[in-house]
Amino acid sequence: MKKILLKIKALFQKNKAKMQDPNYVTKLYKRSQAELLIAVFAFLTLYFFNYGYTMLKVKLVNNYIYTQTLDNEAKEHLGEKLSLGNFDYLTIGLYQEKLVKEDPYFHLFAAGTYKNEVKDFKNAHKTTEILAEGKTGTVSFNIFADSAINKIKKEKDKLTNCDKIIIDLRNNTGGDVKSAVELADMFLDKGKVVYGMESKKKYKTIKSRGSAVLTPQKIIILQNKWTASSAELFIMALKENLDNVTVVGTTSYGKGVAQSEYPLPGGYAFKFTSARLKTPSGGSIHGTGIKPDITYDKDDILEYAKSL
Repeated sequence: MKKILLKIKALFQKNKAKMQDPNYVTKLYKRSQAELLIAVFAFLTLYFFNYGYTMLKVKLVNNYIYTQTLDNEAKEHLGEKLSLGNFDYLTIGLYQEKLVKEDPYFHLFAAGTYKNEVKDFKNAHKTTEILAEGKTGTVSFNIFADSAINKIKKEKDKLTNCDKIIIDLRNNTGGDVKSAVELADMFLDKGKVVYGMESKKKYKTIKSRGSAVLTPQKIIILQNKWTASSAELFIMALKENLDNVTVVGTTSYGKGVAQSEYPLPGGYAFKFTSARLKTPSGGSIHGTGIKPDITYDKDDILEYAKSL
């Protein structure tokens, strides 16, 4: 502020004639005001983003001579050499080793690897199959994602006249919880509880939003030990709201928590557990999984389900 005032004074003494011009004075004032705002913004930026930590990063990256340890850690956790741009991500990576002891689903995506997961979600429809044989319909997919559920919605007419619908969720590791709700909406009447979500600050009940468009006499769900997360949530949503659901297979994985993912600059991203998931009745399948109504682990399980 003092420098700005001195600058104004110097300009005033040097340009007394110009200072008699109101337009010139206004222009000078606005420029000085802008410089003041920039100075304040720079100060606040350093303050809120931790000046000490920022200087630590700069010095360790640019001036520290024993870089082997840091470079090795960066290569292990990030797959690249340490730089100012990835220093914060290395810090997250180092904390990850401790965090995963409590939260095994915490994960830092190295530069460029997160896009592979996004790609898997976008391509989920390619492994989604909807078939109808007589009065029996079959739906199979390996991840809950918009592209998979949109394909099922698009081809739902194949299933509307089926007396029995088999939903094959073997090896379905979960995915997007919202997609699980959208699929449950196709079987549940509006207002039915799909699941409960307990976050750090509140408990929220998620209910079905549409009306059931698929109302078969029997719903048979196939599962195995790799059926997890959103897939398990969907199973319990149907099982606790309908009386015509039979689960066949082996006990499911038992993942009753949800993760949030956040993309970061430079192609990085991190994922952490942000909520506990509850069944419509308020129960939890975390760590225990879902026990099938009929235990069956043979390769011909699909044919067996068709015979029920």
